[in-house]
Amino acid sequence: MHLGQEDIENTDLVKIHDAGLRLGISTHDYYELGRALQIKPSYIALGPLYHTTSKQMRFAPQGLDKLKLWRSLIKDTQLVAIGGVGYDDMSGVYSSGADGIAVISYVAQSSDMEGNVRKALSLC
Repeated sequence: MHLGQEDIENTDLVKIHDAGLRLGISTHDYYELGRALQIKPSYIALGPLYHTTSKQMRFAPQGLDKLKLWRSLIKDTQLVAIGGVGYDDMSGVYSSGADGIAVISYVAQSSDMEGNVRKALSLC
């Protein structure tokens, strides 16, 4: 289950944990990162990494330097890059410390969704 910052306060986090679900939390700045780490999620998402059109964002693109910083700050917690990541970006995102990449537009806006998923998975 993935939650945005605005979802955390109105969600029964104990129920999610007790159900055995993995929890991911979006972060954009230091405050949100600290808040997310207190919850001890399965993964932390940083985004938007690049410009994205999948939804209106209140934060500017974060970039690879911030992704590398997040990797150093969250230690062993899984790190997922989200927002505007295309196929040509994926290798650089992984080499910057991401454990996973959310690729909504890359897949959903493709005329060959299955092929794009296969290509992306080949980089893992």
